[in-house]
Amino acid sequence: MPAFARRADYLPALVKRLDLFKSEAHRYLLVAHLFDDTRRMIDALEGVMDFDAIIGIPYSSGSDVTRLKWQAIYGDKVQCPKTEPAFKQVLAEVLQKSLDACRAADQKLVIQEVGGYAVELLHEQFQEQLHLVEGVVEITKQGVWRAGQTRLQVPVLHCADSELKRLEAVRCGETIARCLDGLMRDLGNTLAGRRAAVFGAGWIGFGLAKALRRLDVIVSLIDVDPLKIAEARLSGYPATLQPTDLESCDLVVGATGRLSITRDVLQQLRNGCLVASASSRRIEIDVDFLEQSPSTDMHPSIKAFRLPGSQGADRQICLVNDGYPANFIPGSGSVADEVVELILGELIVLMTDLTTYTYEPGIHRLATEGEAVCTKLWIEQRDQT
Repeated sequence: MPAFARRADYLPALVKRLDLFKSEAHRYLLVAHLFDDTRRMIDALEGVMDFDAIIGIPYSSGSDVTRLKWQAIYGDKVQCPKTEPAFKQVLAEVLQKSLDACRAADQKLVIQEVGGYAVELLHEQFQEQLHLVEGVVEITKQGVWRAGQTRLQVPVLHCADSELKRLEAVRCGETIARCLDGLMRDLGNTLAGRRAAVFGAGWIGFGLAKALRRLDVIVSLIDVDPLKIAEARLSGYPATLQPTDLESCDLVVGATGRLSITRDVLQQLRNGCLVASASSRRIEIDVDFLEQSPSTDMHPSIKAFRLPGSQGADRQICLVNDGYPANFIPGSGSVADEVVELILGELIVLMTDLTTYTYEPGIHRLATEGEAVCTKLWIEQRDQT
């Protein structure tokens, strides 16, 4: 079988390359999107870093199908809350249970998470027990940003701005473009020749813009960073510091990691405009404002809100995936496993570093040496014949 046609056992090979062994001084907790690649990471770490609990993020992993599938493999250590309030309650209960176990066995807790949920909760509800926490490993820029808003008393190690993460983010932008194109096709339309505005010219936003342009979409970029605007313009994109001509757009996407598609933006959009998020959480779009207006389901993944127009005529604003990331729509496809596993490899390296070295409270980026270990193994496996 040719090399490109077989799945390499990258994550188990990385665990072997790092010469990992079980640490009796630590316990582990996982907060993640419960996808197949996450399962492969858990399996690769079996017997080395076994998780007390595996908690799924509600908007990606809250379905009964996901829960039953994962519990069939890992039992009741898997929890898949359906709503964010339920998720926070489950996370608090699991944290307390793991911290109690750490206290009883003179161990420390290592948390791997996505989105910064555990970091916030630890500092809100577990201040007196933070000495039992070795640290947190984070994968997203949103999670790092949230950690930066907290007066940290534990170390947070991350790979959110690693070079490998940049490569993955560009592919994520491509995935979102394919997803949005597929939704338009489901409605009997095409994005080709239509105008789109992308808020955020970072890794994902720029990758999305490039992918949309390959679909013959007329794309403009908006970002508050002048350097990103300059880069976008030198790459041939209309780009501005402030949004312009929003009323001519058929598609608007937020990719800033913050609230970007505000009430003011939504009120400028034309009838039938598709609005989507490319962030890792439900934060880009003022969904609360939209939900003040009546709505209808025009597609399993699109809800049309009827907003009053400036001249008496109502307008429909079409929200994708209820404001959650567009690429988390079931069946939309994702970034290729062999790319995602590079990032999961970085998480394994970070967890190894956290249990090997001492870190001061604060935010710590993955060292370039760690990136190199992950990349070299990946290249070796790709070059195998």
